Amino acid sequence: MHKVYVEDYGCWLNKALAAYIRQLVAREAVIVERAEEADAVIVNTCAVRAESERKVLARLRELARMGKRVAVTGCLVNVRPYSIVEAAPGASLIEPSCLDEIEKFLRGEDVWCVREYRRAAFAARYNGGVRFAVPIQVGCTGSCSFCVEPIVRRGVASLEPDRVVELVADAVRRGAKEVYLTGQDVAAYGVDLGTRLTDLLQRILSEVDGEYRLRLGMMEPWMVSRLARDLAALMRDRRVYKYLHLPLQSGDDGVLKLMRRKYTVSEYEQLVSFFRREVGELSVVTDMIVGFPGETQEAFMRSVEAVRRLRFDKVHVARYTFRPFTPAYVAGNTVPEPEKKRRSRVLSQVALRVAAEVNSSYVGRELYALVCERGEREGTLVARTDAYKPVVVPEGAKLGEWVKVRIRGFTPLHLIGEVVD
Repeated sequence: MHKVYVEDYGCWLNKALAAYIRQLVAREAVIVERAEEADAVIVNTCAVRAESERKVLARLRELARMGKRVAVTGCLVNVRPYSIVEAAPGASLIEPSCLDEIEKFLRGEDVWCVREYRRAAFAARYNGGVRFAVPIQVGCTGSCSFCVEPIVRRGVASLEPDRVVELVADAVRRGAKEVYLTGQDVAAYGVDLGTRLTDLLQRILSEVDGEYRLRLGMMEPWMVSRLARDLAALMRDRRVYKYLHLPLQSGDDGVLKLMRRKYTVSEYEQLVSFFRREVGELSVVTDMIVGFPGETQEAFMRSVEAVRRLRFDKVHVARYTFRPFTPAYVAGNTVPEPEKKRRSRVLSQVALRVAAEVNSSYVGRELYALVCERGEREGTLVARTDAYKPVVVPEGAKLGEWVKVRIRGFTPLHLIGEVVD
C-alpha cells in the first residue's frame, strides 16, 4: 500500500478536519509519521494570516524539492491556488468543501477542485483519547473587511443534528471525556438547516449520558446575542465548560465600523456581563487586532482600556496583516509595521497582567478538574476546571480522571496546583 503523511496547520476546526482526512487516507493507504517516509503528502492549510501563508508555501517548496507527490487542501486553496502550484508544481488542489476528492488523489489521479463551494460538512469518528473534536459547522454570516473567509467558503454549512449527536454519543461511550464543538462561528450552527446551536446542545445534553464536558468553539458576538438567554441556561449544566471565546477585535467603535463588525463596544460589554451574571464563574477569551488601517493612537488606547475593563482570562493579540480580496487590502490610513509591533507588545503585556490578576484570585481554592493532557514540562499534567481554567499538576493522576486540586500558584497562562484526596 502507499504510504501517506498528513500535515495540518491552524485552528481546532482544521485539526478536526485533518482527523477526517486521516480516516479517509486509512481506507486506501498506510499513514506514516514523517514526510520523509511517505510516497505522498497531504497538507491541510491555513490562510488567516500572511505569516501562515508564507510558512505553508515554504513547506510546499520543501516537499517539492523532496520529490513528493502532494495534495493541498484547507483554507489557502481558494485564496492562493496559483501560488500553491508555483511552490509545488503538479500538486493536486482540493478546496475545503471537496474533501472527498482526496480519495481520487489516493488512487493516483490529479485533482483540481478550486472555488467550487459545495455545501458540505465533514467529521471524523472518535479514534481514542480524552478529547474529541467535532466540526459542527463551517462558514460565517459576517462580512468583516479584514477577513478572507468569503473566498475560502461561502455561506454556512452545518453537520446534521442527528449526525452530531450520534458522533458525540459514540465518542463518550468509547471513552472521550472532552468534546470540542468546533467551527468558524459555532453560534452560526444551523442557520442553513433551520435550527440553532442551543437546539443542538439541548439534544446532546438530553440524549448523551455520561461524565463528559462540552467545550464551545469561537462564536461571533452578533450571533451569540440572539441565543444568549437559552445558551446561558444550558451553560449552567455541569457538562458544559463555563467558557466563551468571543472576539472583540477592537475596543473602539470607529475601528469596529471600519472592520464591519456587527456590534458596538457597549453591546459587547453588555453581552459579557449578561453571561457572567447568569452563568457565574466563567472564562472569557477574546481576539484583538492591532494596527488595523485607520486605527489611531487614541483608538488603540481604547482597546487597551477595554482589555483592562473586561478582565479577559486570555487575549489572542494579532497584528493586522493584509489579506487578498478583502476591502481592508486597499484601505488607506495604514499603520506602519514598527508601530503595529509596538502596539502588539503593549496590548499583550496589558493582557498578561490582567490574566495574572484574574488567576491570582484562585490561589488557595480547591476545585474539581479533568486531567486532559500532558504538560509542556516533563513530569506534569494539565487538568481543566469547570471554567476551563488550565491547572498544571505533577504526574500521578491518570488522563481522563476527575481530581480535586488545590491551587497554590499561578502564571498569566495557567494555574499551578496539586492533587488532594
